[in-house]
Amino acid sequence: MYCQKCGAENLENAAICQSCGGVFVYSKPTKTSGMAITSMILGISGFSMFGVFGITWIIGLIFGILALNKIGKSGGMLRGKGFAITGIVTSAVGLAVILTVIGVWLFINSATTFSLHKKLQKQILDDMPQIKGVVCVVYEGGESDDDCTSPLFVAEQLKTEPEVAGRVVCTSQDGKAAIVKWKFVEEEDEAELYNFNITVPVDDETTSVVIRSVAYDGTEKIVFKDKQMKVYIKPAN
Repeated sequence: MYCQKCGAENLENAAICQSCGGVFVYSKPTKTSGMAITSMILGISGFSMFGVFGITWIIGLIFGILALNKIGKSGGMLRGKGFAITGIVTSAVGLAVILTVIGVWLFINSATTFSLHKKLQKQILDDMPQIKGVVCVVYEGGESDDDCTSPLFVAEQLKTEPEVAGRVVCTSQDGKAAIVKWKFVEEEDEAELYNFNITVPVDDETTSVVIRSVAYDGTEKIVFKDKQMKVYIKPAN
């Protein structure tokens, strides 16, 4: 308890103040702390409405601490210490419960999000090609060189691009250029389906466009062939 004369804290039911030597005169408490009663009501009633997301219990905890402090300093003039302690305990328990629930919810939510992310990543990878190959363009009487070849796809495309596509331009010795474009479509049995768009030079001013669909399974596949050129896919080294 606190000395009403000097404000020093003393042992409960002390007869003389240890600081100033004043004699304590005890009198029967005249009233019960309304703040202590409010703290108890808020602490208990909070369980019926789950503390309105903790606000009720926070207020109850604050009121209980303030009431307990005032009762201790009242020199026995205020009562309701039990009410204040009940309010503090119930409010603290309620806050612990709601914090536990929030923690469990966050854990479950993060685990679900992680699981969905993994499933999405797997789905994306499943929709991407995996069989490596090289598209080659060869003119009649010539051999494929580095300028006339291109990989079906590169690893960076699978990570950053929404679709896998490629392009190669090959010019013949007489200056005629063939343009080969392709795009991955889907998996087909144990192969991977590509759509090819091939612009074939006919003469100096005329070209024709050829559309082909090829299911590539890792073995050499001819995409297009005529008298002057051949387009094919070969396995990557």
